[in-house]
Amino acid sequence: MSAPASIPCGSKSVRGNDNGVDRLSSLSDDLLHHVMSFLPTPEVVRTSLLSPRWRNLWSSVPFIHINNKDFVVKNDVGTACFDNHKLENFVDHLLLLRDGTVSLDEVRVFITTRSSKKSSVWIRHAIKHKVRLLHISGFHHHLILDSTAMFSSLYLKRIRLRYVRLNDWFDKPLNYDWPVLEHLELVCCILDTRRISSSSLKVLHIIDCIIGNDLLIGARKLTHLSVIDPECRRGAIVTWDLSSLVSALISLGSEFHYDDNTEVDHHLLDGLSHATTLELHAPLPE
Repeated sequence: MSAPASIPCGSKSVRGNDNGVDRLSSLSDDLLHHVMSFLPTPEVVRTSLLSPRWRNLWSSVPFIHINNKDFVVKNDVGTACFDNHKLENFVDHLLLLRDGTVSLDEVRVFITTRSSKKSSVWIRHAIKHKVRLLHISGFHHHLILDSTAMFSSLYLKRIRLRYVRLNDWFDKPLNYDWPVLEHLELVCCILDTRRISSSSLKVLHIIDCIIGNDLLIGARKLTHLSVIDPECRRGAIVTWDLSSLVSALISLGSEFHYDDNTEVDHHLLDGLSHATTLELHAPLPE
């Protein structure tokens, strides 16, 4: 994987002070990795051009941050657009060349392709390398994830999915595959699953999601719950077994009922009696 030569290696910021002392490069790998964590991953790779000290540092960082905005090119008419091929090629080579012995603390990827096969490979790599925080966004294309991508992990603690479609494989208790999962955030997703349940989950946010079927939410260790502007196309949302709940935010917009002529037996508030803080927004005639 080639790294464009965009860093001025002769500048004082790289070489150090006037005495030629490179103080930054004298820091430990852990500290340099922390500094690099504030950079987009393409820039992290480019640090390999700075000096021999930096040549292989990028390959052992405990994170991967891929954002579609880092792969913007201009087309023939001068309009900026995302280069999916460039993105895919970069990530493929990144995973191939990084140090496979290093565990991943976090992976954040904005996927601009509809290819579930390609994205599944990337996600499997992240989970295989003990990722703790996984953030995947389909970027307006609802990416279909299944159990071949999201397989079991003893390390995964936080999942954030945006523009992802979850099918019925998500129905089984989440702690079966992810026994230490504590934080789940679903944003602009399509939920064809009928249940979100877990014995380890503590925080659950469901924001601007399409609910395709009856959805049961049950997690006895859950302390914080947000359900914001769901669009219920069929069935109802039911909360159950939330005995540890501390705070809940329920905000129901105009899309809560998909069909105004259909009465849906929602029990969204049934499991919220233990909450000490409850915020409810329901701008509905009833």
